[in-house]
Amino acid sequence: MNRKTAFSLLLTVSLALNLAFLAALVYRRSRPRPPAPPEFRSDLSLTAPQDEKVREIVRQFKINSIMFREDILNKRVEIIEELGDPLCDPQKLASKTGELNDLENQLNRDFIAALLKISDVLQPGQRLDMLYKLSRNWFFFQGGRERGGPHE
Repeated sequence: MNRKTAFSLLLTVSLALNLAFLAALVYRRSRPRPPAPPEFRSDLSLTAPQDEKVREIVRQFKINSIMFREDILNKRVEIIEELGDPLCDPQKLASKTGELNDLENQLNRDFIAALLKISDVLQPGQRLDMLYKLSRNWFFFQGGRERGGPHE
């Protein structure tokens, strides 16, 4: 093999490796990244011990709610399957709907219990601020006169 052929081969291999590297880089950047896990943000001016307790309460609630959400999803699938059955039994459907409602009600009770635990950790001013922020998020209150209504 002469020098010219070796140099051409080396240049070709180098070019191929550079193109492969660039293609891998572009592919890695073009893939959609999974969203970052939601982080508990507190605008309540918590002290360090309060923040630790509140984070633990939120963590426990999230862990418990995962099981309820899976059960709720399974019940919804069972209801849809029952509705798709040509011989749909209304009593069976009512029973499954009742089970779904019970699961959703338990999830709501657990949520309120977690809020009560958090409320016990907070000072009165922090508690009032938390209730204000919860009411704005739950009832979709918007600030400002242009969007307000009789509820503002």
